[in-house]
Amino acid sequence: MGAQFRTFVVLATTLHTPGLTWAAKALTADPRVDDVAVVGGAPTTVVRPGNGRRWVTIVFVNGATARGRHHPEVQRLARGLARAGYLVLVPDLPGLARGEITRRTLRATIAVVRAAADRPDARGSRVAIFGVSVGGTLGLLAAEDPSLAGRVSVVAGIAPFTDLRHVVRVATTATYAEAGRIVPYRADPFVSLAIARSLVAAAPPGRESRRLLVALLDVSDDSTDPLAVLPSPEAVHGQLKAVVRLLSNRNPHRFGSLYDALSPQLRAGLRALSPLRGAGRLHARVELASSPHDKYFPVGESRALARAAPRVDLTVTRTLQHAVPKPSLANLWDLLRFDGFVVDALHAAE
Repeated sequence: MGAQFRTFVVLATTLHTPGLTWAAKALTADPRVDDVAVVGGAPTTVVRPGNGRRWVTIVFVNGATARGRHHPEVQRLARGLARAGYLVLVPDLPGLARGEITRRTLRATIAVVRAAADRPDARGSRVAIFGVSVGGTLGLLAAEDPSLAGRVSVVAGIAPFTDLRHVVRVATTATYAEAGRIVPYRADPFVSLAIARSLVAAAPPGRESRRLLVALLDVSDDSTDPLAVLPSPEAVHGQLKAVVRLLSNRNPHRFGSLYDALSPQLRAGLRALSPLRGAGRLHARVELASSPHDKYFPVGESRALARAAPRVDLTVTRTLQHAVPKPSLANLWDLLRFDGFVVDALHAAE
């Protein structure tokens, strides 16, 4: 019942529900917000409950959004969680705002989680990690890191990816590999842009890769053809040639050979950013939620992790439209499913 009340407070203050929002605010204390903190080396918004000195602590990792921790929906969620009695930290991780996910982004995530658990106001010296989209992926990867063993109570993620190789396939060929079959899967064009930025950023440094990364960073996140700036593979050299060939390919049958042509170091980096590869180290409880057809990452990504790790629960609900819930009384059962996901996540965080 306590987790259900906290869920009411979080959802009522986060979603656009004027009457319920008023009631939730009337029943809870105003949170205290510090927006200039640095935690684990990352600029971080720290939101404390209005009462108390030590709290169950949540690190919230947002998805790839240009406004990062300052996105209004991220800010509302952080304040809603604090009203429900949680200490909340929202970091700006390197590259995340641009959709550029590298090992550096992961190292920063781990550092923030470790620093959050070490805070004197973090109850039990443990944290929960909540994340949406790629933020959920980073949360899963952090929980798999041996340095955080026993310090993460739960990872709650909405529509993460778990195998970056599969996402590269989606981004380039509009197909997805699941249960031994290759099926069509058309994702939002931003997935292609984020994958291109991440691959080029991870390529060996040099003038050509820097120039291409700058060009990709100049592409609007709303572009319908974000990879139009790619050069011809014959116009670049070294390992960047293999990256451009892979990104330029649209033929599903050529994907495997082009992916395997990437350098061993680059493929190892992609595996390191794939939670499915480290599922055996995932000892924390995991609560995942996704829509039946997410616009960025297929629900099959979450299903694969649920099969590979013993403590993963998956909720599939049409209430979600990628990272943002859109509750509707017309889909009451889906709304109840999402409510149950939040209740389970908050209960596990205690």
